[in-house]
Amino acid sequence: MEHSGYELKPEVAAALERVGKIDLSKINKKLEHDNPKYWTGKLLADAEASYRRFLALNLLYPQETLAVNKVLDEYWHNHILDTRKYEEDCRLIFGSTLHHYPYFGLPGEPDEGEHVPAFAVTEQIWMEAFGTPIVGRPSPGATPRLTLDRVLMGLERADDGPDGGPKGCKNGQHCKKIIAPREIEASQPLVAVSQTAFER
Repeated sequence: MEHSGYELKPEVAAALERVGKIDLSKINKKLEHDNPKYWTGKLLADAEASYRRFLALNLLYPQETLAVNKVLDEYWHNHILDTRKYEEDCRLIFGSTLHHYPYFGLPGEPDEGEHVPAFAVTEQIWMEAFGTPIVGRPSPGATPRLTLDRVLMGLERADDGPDGGPKGCKNGQHCKKIIAPREIEASQPLVAVSQTAFER
């Protein structure tokens, strides 16, 4: 099966088909109603498509810890808020509830800093499955860009010096990895689904 010009593996296509059975239109309607200036038609379409991919990857890789960015996290939150529908949708896709653990990787937690490698794993799996990065990458230019360590730390500026990396960023190795244009909204750390997120 082809997906935006990329030949999907049969298992990925099957997972997307399964996720495609759930109706997310009311989530889009609520997001647009709450903040129409931010949640434009294009952002909603992109967020829904990415969220479906995220759910598909959780179906295919339940043993992995998958991280999401702020837009996907907000979209996920709004799905969870409709508790009855979220439960029904999870049962349809996974056979159990996909739990959200918002404290993953935070300072003082046992898994402090683990959101950094989790995002790297998610990025690799995402690219292999869909042929595109989880966050679009512009070409490097003269304008400073947000990098992986900065987005993971929730920094909004791309040019605030090289000393803001998380503990998981060893020797600055992630600091030159461009992942997003500088206008990306990254005021909160990324969150993830841990390998124990499913309730069987």
